[in-house]
Amino acid sequence: MDKYILSIGVDISSTDVEVDPDITEKISRELPLILPKGVKAAISNITGDDIVITSFTPERLIEDVNRAVLHLLKKHAKGFEDLEGVSKNPEEAREGVSYAVARAGSPYGDSVILSFDTYGGEDVVDEIALFVGDIGRKYGYDVGVSVSEEPKEIPGIGYTGRETDDPVVVVTFEDLKDLPKLSGLIFGGLLSFENLYFVRNGSPVEIVPPGVIYTMSAFLNGNVIDLYPGITKKLKKIL
Repeated sequence: MDKYILSIGVDISSTDVEVDPDITEKISRELPLILPKGVKAAISNITGDDIVITSFTPERLIEDVNRAVLHLLKKHAKGFEDLEGVSKNPEEAREGVSYAVARAGSPYGDSVILSFDTYGGEDVVDEIALFVGDIGRKYGYDVGVSVSEEPKEIPGIGYTGRETDDPVVVVTFEDLKDLPKLSGLIFGGLLSFENLYFVRNGSPVEIVPPGVIYTMSAFLNGNVIDLYPGITKKLKKIL
């Protein structure tokens, strides 16, 4: 049976620049309790005021997992604009939840997850996310990007509007040895964009607007590693 990596990103904070720590604490504690047996999930990215929950799940449980995750997000939200943008009717869907899905390439669901948050950079962030997707596909990886020209269907939940402006990208891989190459390719490629800043997971928006920040995490058998420290440490050695 095929398995997939699902990433759901949403702004549920009470501010425009960071996620309230009590939200992440409660979600992390309750997430394992609400999921079907055999599903592994975690908060993979916290980017500005956006949180991303990533799950490794069999195809037959995708709808159940999406519903459970959305219910948990609604339960602990302090801001509901994105959550209320989801609709059963695609014509009524507004700016809301970001959703990306890719087929797992390894028995452990090994993947790289990128999350973006904008502060005045809405006109370029979709291009940046699609660029990351192009890198993954060019090198033969399976990719999921939340950006869509039409309202995007989230199985089990409904539709989110095309205006959603804080994208999520999922890139899956087969061998752990691929992780340094893949993350390095993405980081290097994104250096070409102005006003785009790579930040540590959990960082608030601390830039001079307009601009975009992004985090990059490895999701490995349900465990999460923030790739910022490793990539920047390697970069310092090179320089």
